[in-house]
Amino acid sequence: MPAHLRRLRSLPAPAALQCAAAAAAGFSTAASRGCPLHAALARRGAPAGTVLSLYSQIRAAASPTPYTFSLLLTSLAAASSHSASTANGTCDRLAAAGLAHAQALKCGALAHTVVTNCLLKLYCALGLLQDARRVFDSGDAALDTVSWNTMVSGYGKSGELPAARELFGRMPQRSLVSWSAMIDACVRSGEFAEALMVFDQMIKEGFRPDVVVLVSVLKACAHLGAIERGRSIHRFLETERLRGMPGNFMLATALVDMYCKCGCMEEAWQVFEGVRSGDVVLCNAMISGLAINCHGDRAIELFGRMIEKGLAPNESTFIAVLCACTHTGRVAEGKKIFKSMKDHGIEPRREHYGSLADLLGRAGLVEEAEAVLLDMPMEPHASQWGALMSSCRMHNNIHVGERVGKQLIELEPEDGGRYVVLFNLYAVNGLWEEARAVRQMMEERGAKKETGLTS
Repeated sequence: MPAHLRRLRSLPAPAALQCAAAAAAGFSTAASRGCPLHAALARRGAPAGTVLSLYSQIRAAASPTPYTFSLLLTSLAAASSHSASTANGTCDRLAAAGLAHAQALKCGALAHTVVTNCLLKLYCALGLLQDARRVFDSGDAALDTVSWNTMVSGYGKSGELPAARELFGRMPQRSLVSWSAMIDACVRSGEFAEALMVFDQMIKEGFRPDVVVLVSVLKACAHLGAIERGRSIHRFLETERLRGMPGNFMLATALVDMYCKCGCMEEAWQVFEGVRSGDVVLCNAMISGLAINCHGDRAIELFGRMIEKGLAPNESTFIAVLCACTHTGRVAEGKKIFKSMKDHGIEPRREHYGSLADLLGRAGLVEEAEAVLLDMPMEPHASQWGALMSSCRMHNNIHVGERVGKQLIELEPEDGGRYVVLFNLYAVNGLWEEARAVRQMMEERGAKKETGLTS
């Protein structure tokens, strides 16, 4: 039995969750699928706390239906995307899933395939793949293609590619969704060549790719640098006129990303310019692509155009444009852009502070960069201190470099590379006594010795 099911006895009585008890009185009466409560819950889902309250009503109902359970489980799956959905305090979503599962078992609802599928989706949404697999293998209900697809997709999204492969290979019947889930699983696990192989097999078996499949395949092409394969997908899109479908922005963004990662900037720009209306994700892909391909000035110019047209930037936009400022050394503009984030209603995150510090550090303003990391409202990552240390070495700033180097050693005492960088900075400046102390500390702590640490 899953651990969260064993916790049921320790839970407070569901009646204590009063947030929706009164409104839920008629929810599970099974008299009508079309009542307002059913319609409202089906339309927008419910917080897990509300669903727990509904559970008390379901348990008391004379004849809860499979439809009631499918709606309840679907609502819980929707609630799983929220970190806290409560009536009074934090709601335990795992316990809510366990309560729903236990009640469905008690009432025999899991004999219905649709209810089993909803439970599989719930457990996959919560990342409880072992529990989902137990339900899948239980034999309580006849499995259909949706059941198999849900498990393959769940394994793929959790990075469990071998398990996804195993089930995909056993599927009695595959749909386009099955192939899409398997290709996505390969891409998420970094097996990009395998993703293309699965795609080829899909085509051989007569399936016609949709927008979701093509976006995944373009991601694989981007990571492999498979430009000719990516171009063939682009030609297919042009021939089939799929760019006019609702997935237009998704496809255009995937094409821009693919061309940028393959270094084909003019082709990326042509795709970007071919999309008439604006989309922030598409703009972000183009700005980021320009920045990493040494076209920082064009990236900053595009950001300006985006603002002028009234297209609201998001967090990713600022990461991309700050990267462009870093590559072009435009410190003043980068500072201005960073300060403008709050004007757009965006609170800077750790990544934004890190980008600003990197911009300052590469420009030689290492003291100012250090101040950014020290003053930011959250703890910097070791990688951000590491970027600043690289700037200290680049500009041979021993004063800041010593502080940052010691900070890195304390953060990652087992990483020999952190000792090496500080050792070398001391050595370059002729501080041999300090360098020997770093080497001794490294040996005492058992950190792995890296090439470049000299005596």
